[in-house]
Amino acid sequence: MRRVVDALIVGSGFSGSLLGWILGRQGWGVTIVDAGRHPKFAIGESSTPTADFLLAHLADRWSLTGLAPLACWGSWQATYPELVCGKKRGFSYYRHFSGQPFRDDESHSNSLLVAASCDDRWSDTHWLRSSVDAFIARRAVATGAELVESTRVTEAFYDDVTERWRVTIAGLEGRREIVCRWLLDASGGGAASAAFVDNPPDEDWMRTRTRASYAHFRNVKPFASEPCPEASFAGDDAAQHHILDDGWCWMLRMNNGVTSVGVVEDLFRGKGGLWRRLGDFPSIAEMLSAAEQVASLAGSAGGDSRLDIGGDGGGVGLITTGRISRCRRTAAGAGWALLPAAYGVVDPLHSTGIAHSLSGVARVAEILTGDTNQIAARLAGYDRELRAELRWIDTMVAGCYRSLPSFSRLTAFASWYFVAAIGFESAMVADPTRWPLGFLGCQDQELIESAERSLAEVCDSSLGDSELIAAVRRRIEPWNHVGLLDPTHRNRLRHTTAPKYALLG
Repeated sequence: MRRVVDALIVGSGFSGSLLGWILGRQGWGVTIVDAGRHPKFAIGESSTPTADFLLAHLADRWSLTGLAPLACWGSWQATYPELVCGKKRGFSYYRHFSGQPFRDDESHSNSLLVAASCDDRWSDTHWLRSSVDAFIARRAVATGAELVESTRVTEAFYDDVTERWRVTIAGLEGRREIVCRWLLDASGGGAASAAFVDNPPDEDWMRTRTRASYAHFRNVKPFASEPCPEASFAGDDAAQHHILDDGWCWMLRMNNGVTSVGVVEDLFRGKGGLWRRLGDFPSIAEMLSAAEQVASLAGSAGGDSRLDIGGDGGGVGLITTGRISRCRRTAAGAGWALLPAAYGVVDPLHSTGIAHSLSGVARVAEILTGDTNQIAARLAGYDRELRAELRWIDTMVAGCYRSLPSFSRLTAFASWYFVAAIGFESAMVADPTRWPLGFLGCQDQELIESAERSLAEVCDSSLGDSELIAAVRRRIEPWNHVGLLDPTHRNRLRHTTAPKYALLG
């Protein structure tokens, strides 16, 4: 059987399904192919104000009824109480030392809380991807897109004369042929189109080198459940970063009792086996002492299994990555384009993944539905933009890992991410369709050069922590409008983002 469509989208995660939803609304014939089947486990769960702005913009720009409520906690809970997510009021960081319970002082030398919203109503969210991805995929299908699950692309050939793809897919329903104008890759790390468009990895330039192990758990005990008056939120209602000597542990708490837990290890300094070493940190060990893995969400067989962080993993089926950072040679060509997660990623430290993916959906949708005479030039520009964005994210992340094991150096360098995000969100408020300095300010040469100088200083072991912090404070001053690194705030920052209300009505 042969099907003729305008676009074949590979990958039915939120970005691929959202693009399918948009194109379907414009009258395009769309087939979405996925090797898995909803609901399916996926990582990349912490949203940000940047992601919320983009989500609200996409809902408004393309009249996607039902999408806008996902742009903040309050409207999400009111509209879709059955759709699992977690409250994320901001970012919280806690420094742990081997063999010692977590302790802090009056200056909060071992913790940092940065608020991203003024109250719970406007809070960001953690996405239980198995729930959110399935929801958006259903909306794409309701718009007319065809979703073919448990199916892979096995062959793809582009005819330069007809400007059409002839694609063979194979799955549980057998083999099929699809003819399409566009092959759009939203498959994530697999980059399913790479073999058909001669698009090899190009990632040696990336300075962030980390790996991760993660899963979902029930019965993760609270750590900081009481609101902090100085920051206006509780540390548990955040993207929790538990900082260790050679990496960190994330905890993202959902409203159904599930917590996403993972460890990220810096390959430049890591000893290996960071998950097994969590038992060396008493406060983390206590949080996980009764934890049970949610096997169904991880795709493993059998019932939930008890976690044993002090041993060899206790039989728990953790997902363990190789090196996380990756990039392809190019992002687009004749008849094809990659969404950001298929093109490249850096690391989960600053929660940039959802926002970056949504920014790609916004741009690819505009390009494909715009003036056909400009598509080639605009795709070439999109390719250049993604490379610049990935380089900038790599800088902001790599500097934090180079700062370890010093907590004060890490939180100082993290200020580059916060000023970049705040600046981009302010631009989105002014005009969500125009980003004069690029995604997260990646085209602001003064910003980037200043951050690169800070990265060189972070790597200079002869520079003491107080000197490094003072240097970063001076360098971020032109962009620092919220008091980052002001010692009088004692590592507690209240509402730092531009108001979302302009887009959410």
